[in-house]
Amino acid sequence: MIEKGLDANLAALVAEIAERDHRDATRSVAPLKPAEAAEIIDTSDLDIAQTVAYVRAVVRDRLGI
Repeated sequence: MIEKGLDANLAALVAEIAERDHRDATRSVAPLKPAEAAEIIDTSDLDIAQTVAYVRAVVRDRLGI
């Protein structure tokens, strides 16, 4: 955003995204929610390589390979 000349305040962006996600998840018509078979992956403490390895392991497990 900064490269495009837009103001980018990380704390404000995080708050806006959280507000949007809450609004989408709690709306009365077609609330946004994960599919029943979805695997929720919290990547907060993972680097890119760890995330890729985890996703690959989940896919292999689901496919039985």
